[in-house]
This record gives sequence, structure tokens and C-alpha cells, in this order.
Amino acid sequence: MARPIPLRRLATGLVRRVLVGPGQRWQFDAPPRGWMPPPIERTSLYLHVPFCRHACPYCPYTKIRYDEALLDGFTNAALSEVDWWAHAAGPCEITSVYVGGGTPTLALESVARVVDRVRSRFKVSGDLAIETSPADLDEAAVSRLKQMGVALVSLGVQSFQDAHLKAIGRSYGPRTAEDALGLLASAGFASVNTDLMFALPGQSAADLVADLDRAADLGANQVTAYPLFTFPYTPVGRYLRLHDVRLPNFRARHAQYRELCQWGARRGFERVSVWGFKKGSGPRYSSVTRAGYIGIGPGAGSHLPGGFAFNSFDYATWLQAARDGGAAVALWMPFSPELAGWWWLYWRLYDTRIPLDELGDTLMRDASWVRSWLRLGELAGLASQRNGTMTLTDAGAFWLHLAQNYFALDYVNTLWRAARRQPWPAAVSL
Repeated sequence: MARPIPLRRLATGLVRRVLVGPGQRWQFDAPPRGWMPPPIERTSLYLHVPFCRHACPYCPYTKIRYDEALLDGFTNAALSEVDWWAHAAGPCEITSVYVGGGTPTLALESVARVVDRVRSRFKVSGDLAIETSPADLDEAAVSRLKQMGVALVSLGVQSFQDAHLKAIGRSYGPRTAEDALGLLASAGFASVNTDLMFALPGQSAADLVADLDRAADLGANQVTAYPLFTFPYTPVGRYLRLHDVRLPNFRARHAQYRELCQWGARRGFERVSVWGFKKGSGPRYSSVTRAGYIGIGPGAGSHLPGGFAFNSFDYATWLQAARDGGAAVALWMPFSPELAGWWWLYWRLYDTRIPLDELGDTLMRDASWVRSWLRLGELAGLASQRNGTMTLTDAGAFWLHLAQNYFALDYVNTLWRAARRQPWPAAVSL
């Protein structure tokens, strides 16, 4: 008997058909033999380093337990993949390099070698950004980051309170997190972001404010705070080990998000995304809002002109494909021009700022419709317009967060689950 289609899937299917039209095929397929990416003139690059000492139960990304013996194999495969993309895409301009994971600071020498190869094969014009974890950061690692030319760094603290760290399975204590943030803040990086979580089990608004204050007092010039279930944990994560953790209810999330926004206003932190608040004139740290990017590493995505690709999520499969000198891309979905426009709008909403003068060129025939909806949002108090930019209010940003949790991430769940089940899926329907 066929399984019933969830109401959520029916609703989003209707919405996407109305917005994008019937021409977009909502399915990732295995790329044809000999697949090559479309021409690229300007893009960014993402390097996924999958190594972790401890697998956080709530993390859905491709990761393996750290073993020093694996580093050479990973490095050589990543170098080969960089070379493949340089050959396939040509010496295009790379406007930023982002290194995530996993915990990239466990493999800094590998990262340094891959970044050097990127700089030698492409025209790198932008900043180097990297993620790290409190338990894997010391003075030597910070010094090496500076030597590598890292400009933007993010520390995944999640909380400075022991009870909350234990609730989400983190292996370090508050003092370790505080010491790590102090090291980064004193090292002179252009941006130091601190990741925090809110609406955790038993967490009060006062607990959240205490964490935010601690991050700011220790020198973070940006905080990114998100609820535990922002990412698609259920099908792919290990959070089921945390038996007392449940999806925070609407009221708790709403109250603590409102507290987050009020804290930013009090402390002089301007909202720069749905979750991010930045102080000062330095660059914004962001892991996601880029116009396009090439993905290197297992499970890495590539947002290319005309479509989206994913590498094989299976580490051994990616390793073999990359070392053999071919593409490690397992899935590819072309974008229609209409979907490309709506994709652009989605990320401008995530930024909480929509430049109105760019709507025509980007959304084309849909631009007037979008303007009408934005005006309705303004009348409803969800956005405000000034100097040609529509900016989401606190209420607008919160409702966008809900839409992301209940609709957009359902597609990520579907893709992640299928890609983890088979190294080379034949097709994944969204």
C-alpha cells in the first residue's frame, strides 16, 4: 500500500507550483556520464572537513570520527577535487572561501594545503572563513589560523551553561568555551562569531540573555542564535539519543526570539540575518548567504549557474571518486530561471533585507507579484521600507523562521535521508 503524502508536502507542492510554475522538475538525478558543470565566471568555494572528536547528537552533516591516519587520504582527495573543478570551471574568480565541518581545526595542515591549492588554481579575491569548536582550539591553533590568512572565524559554543551543554551532548564545559572565545577575540580577526542555541530544554529567557551577554563581554562582534531544531535532525541526526529533548513549543521559541531581538537592540547589535546579530563595521560572518559556490568534500553542495549539485555523502565513496581524478558529484538538479529568481529571494529574506530595485532583473515576470506581497507584509507589520530596501521586522523574521522550519527544511530532510542511504542515489524527488 502506498504511503499517504503528508499534508505539509501537499501544501508546499501547491505553493511551489503556483510560484515557480510547472516547468521546474523537482528532482535530483544522478548526473549523466561525463557530466561537467556549466561555465562559471565568479563564485565562492566551500570546503567540508568531516572530522570530529565527538559526534554531537544534533548535527546532521557528513562526519567521521577523527583519526590522524586519515588526514593524508583526505588531503590528497580534496586536492584532486580542487584540480578537477579548476579544470572543469576554468580559473574563475573565488569571492570567498568557507571551511566548515566537522571540526576543521582538527585538520589545519590539511586545510592549509587545500586552501593553498585553491589560491594557486583560482583567482581568490575574498576572505577566508572557518568554523571551530571550543574543545579543539588553543593558542597554537589560533596562531596557525592567522598564518593561513583566516579573516572570519566562528566558534560553536551553543551555551556557556553546563546544564545546557550536557543536555545537547557537548563534551566541554563553560570554562573551555570562555577560554576559546577569549583567545579568538584577542587575536585580531576581522569577525568573531559565536554560535548559541535558544529554546533548549529547561532554558529560560534569562539563561539566553546571560549567554548572549557572556559572548559579547568576551569579545564576540557577532552572535548567531538559533533553536535546537533549526536543522533537519529527525531523519538524519543522532538526537534521538537525547531522550529528554523535544521540539520547543511555539510559545517558548517566540518569547526567546523576541528576547534575542531586544537584547540586540540594547547591546548595539544589528540584525544581519534571521539568526545573526552583528556589532560594528566589520564584515558579517555567514555560512550560507552566497550567490554561488563550488563544494569540495564529502556531502558538499555546489550552487552553480543553472542548478545545484551534491557530492556523495558517503566518505569512502567520495574519497575514491576524488582520488581517481573525476567528479565526486552524485546528484544534480537544473534550475529553471523562475526557480533561480525565487531562490535569490529566499536568501534575501534570510538576510532580512530585500533590495527592491533588484526584483525586476531577478524575478522578471514575478517581480510585480512579489512587490504586492511585500507591501501586504509591510501593512501587516512584518516588514518596513526605507531607501529602496524592504527590511523584515522582528515579527517578520520570526514568522520566516517558522516557515523555514516547517516547509523548506522538509526538502532538506528528504535529500539528506536519501543521500545517506545510498552513496550514488539514482534519483531523489523533493
